Amino acid sequence: MQLRTSSASGDVDRILELARQRLHEFGVAVETEPSDPDSGIDATIVMSRGGVRAAYSAQVKASMTLASAARIEQPAGSPPMLLVGRQINSRSAAAFRDAQIQFIDTLGNAYLSFGEVLIDVRGRTAPVGEQQPPVPAGTGQRRPANLFSPGRAQVILALLAWPELVGEKVRQVASTAGVSVGQAHDALGQLTEAGFLVPGSWGPVRFEELLDYWTAAYPTGLGRRLEAARFHGDPARPISSERPVYLSGESAQGLDIARPSTLTVYLASVDSRLPVANRWSTNPDRARNVFVRRKFWVSPRPDEEDPAVPTQNAPWPLVYADLLATGDARLAEVARTWKAGRVRPDES
Repeated sequence: MQLRTSSASGDVDRILELARQRLHEFGVAVETEPSDPDSGIDATIVMSRGGVRAAYSAQVKASMTLASAARIEQPAGSPPMLLVGRQINSRSAAAFRDAQIQFIDTLGNAYLSFGEVLIDVRGRTAPVGEQQPPVPAGTGQRRPANLFSPGRAQVILALLAWPELVGEKVRQVASTAGVSVGQAHDALGQLTEAGFLVPGSWGPVRFEELLDYWTAAYPTGLGRRLEAARFHGDPARPISSERPVYLSGESAQGLDIARPSTLTVYLASVDSRLPVANRWSTNPDRARNVFVRRKFWVSPRPDEEDPAVPTQNAPWPLVYADLLATGDARLAEVARTWKAGRVRPDES
């Protein structure tokens, strides 16, 4: 995307490009439209996701504070303001959210609300899943790893869902996460180096921060790799399957949703008879609303792997991630309640 701005500063262009990359990670497409060079607007951008579009007057600010936002003179009749900058601190992010000022920084902290799309991310200190440039040979430096690559993300899911795994043997962690012992050992080392695991702890430390990072990276990382098939069908129809089915997203059990519009299921293997038995269609003229994904985990709790139970929920962090991945503001609120009931049960 070529950015067209009223400022000749390359720094402004760079900040806008990094913001575009963070929006892409959230599944938001970004286009630009010409803006009047004398308007004081750095760029007019159009965001779209799931058929919903919205235009913004982007203002790049070195200081992302309420004081800097208050000094902006927005032209009459221009699209809503979007404040863009290098980094916003947690206090300013909360203040912007309370004042309904939309923003995004180059790390992916953001508050955006248009149509049914709601993105509310705070507390990032680095872009999630950012690919690091290669380190020149002979420097003796090690290239930082992507903590949320699919294999490591499977291990993180296991630790988030079953914190009692921390301190268990690496082989047990690997078995639960569905990865090799070597992959599990690598992931645990990376998490320790990043400060999310501490010897002697009873679970991941900075738990909620790790959960938020993992959730943000899931749709374009591990989630994409797990996808097996998409169909059109009736999400309310009881599922017919010879193998246990794990429900997620808005179809999970225990959510206050009367009529879910999508069905997300995880299966150990996909039987070719499954779509026929459930009347799921692959007609290209019908919108896909049934998402089948590969189950990779094996719960350390026997009752969660009982083959006599035909349907139960996927691990709760997966349900949370699938709810947020829809970009639906209604489901985002459901996701927050779901998360609070498991991370901070005394407050729910």
